[in-house]
Amino acid sequence: MAIIIETASSTPERLTGWIPLRFTWSLIRRGDCTMFDGAKWTLCPDGTATFDATVTGGTDDNAWVIWHVDLLGRDGAVLGSLTTEHPVEGDRRKFVRHMPSRAERYRFRAWATFDEYLLPELTALKMHSSC
Repeated sequence: MAIIIETASSTPERLTGWIPLRFTWSLIRRGDCTMFDGAKWTLCPDGTATFDATVTGGTDDNAWVIWHVDLLGRDGAVLGSLTTEHPVEGDRRKFVRHMPSRAERYRFRAWATFDEYLLPELTALKMHSSC
């Protein structure tokens, strides 16, 4: 018989110099799909990134696709892209959230990596998406 135990974490520790960058978007509409206000990519100094958004589709069995996210420096120069350890159809820059029912809202979460040495040079992200 398995025994399940419940444990809480210790008090969080603030790491000096560990200041992530957060990039947010307002409402985005593509076709009959919506990504609601507050979608955000958070980039950490260790070269990891997380995405968090709420999406919905106007038809059943739809999908929101982020084709790639460009890292931009001064003057809008592309410095690189976010990549995933879980490629979709072999594409390491693609992120997908399937939406089975048009009646539901879905949380779109994604995890990525980037060259951490680029963090001090970043001024913006450009997300290329469709539905």
